[in-house]
Amino acid sequence: MKFLQVSDIHLGAPGEKINGCYPSERLRMCFEDIVSWHSDAEFCVITGDLTEFAEPAAYEFLKSIIKGFPIPCYLMLGNHDDRKVFQNIFDEYFQDENGYVQYSLKKENGVFLFLDTTKEGLNAHEGQLCNLRLKWLQNSLANAGDAPVYIFMHHPPFDIGVHYVDKIKLVEFEDFAETLKYGKNIKHIFFGHVHRMTSVFWRGIQFTSLPSLNHQIPIEPKSVGSEFCDEPPAYGVVNISSEQLTIHFNTFMQRNGLCQS
Repeated sequence: MKFLQVSDIHLGAPGEKINGCYPSERLRMCFEDIVSWHSDAEFCVITGDLTEFAEPAAYEFLKSIIKGFPIPCYLMLGNHDDRKVFQNIFDEYFQDENGYVQYSLKKENGVFLFLDTTKEGLNAHEGQLCNLRLKWLQNSLANAGDAPVYIFMHHPPFDIGVHYVDKIKLVEFEDFAETLKYGKNIKHIFFGHVHRMTSVFWRGIQFTSLPSLNHQIPIEPKSVGSEFCDEPPAYGVVNISSEQLTIHFNTFMQRNGLCQS
């Protein structure tokens, strides 16, 4: 089984420049590359920060570009998103019984859970999993039984050593860790938010993240004199078999053949 992960696309209005890049064009290029080389993927997930300012025009653009994308695309919210604005545009989208944008997908290779870690309130950038959302996760893990489980979330529950994002991680990380104990067979957790390729082993579970499609966050801000940098964007190509899980970080904008002598 193959699926794709994209994260932190930070859309503005079509053609708008954000943090030195054009996120609408980056998304077009990413989708074109996927269609060219990975059209056999079963689905694609975008793990949050769909927009920069949660403007209706940005969500409308996303809705239009997904309509022409031939692979099922599952959307998640991040700290730059607004749940109500999103749900006004994607008015029939997945949600749990409490109105949060979280849902499950059952495939032959396992159960895939998509979490809503967006915190309530204006300009709230840290992550939140309230009791209602954690209860949904607990029930979903219990219902999965012995099936392999793969989880997607925006905010990580741990520090990665980059102060800019560590101060806005998931707040209820201990409650989240306790809830994960209801899972009998959690294989991997995929996250976004940190705008970097990372691999973290936390509380006995492996996590990975991706760069943003738009702008990255340097490990050392002093190395570039800014909180953002222009390291290459990438999307994830994930292959699952009965024996292993493989993640490729596909830097699609920096792929050039070499001359052979």
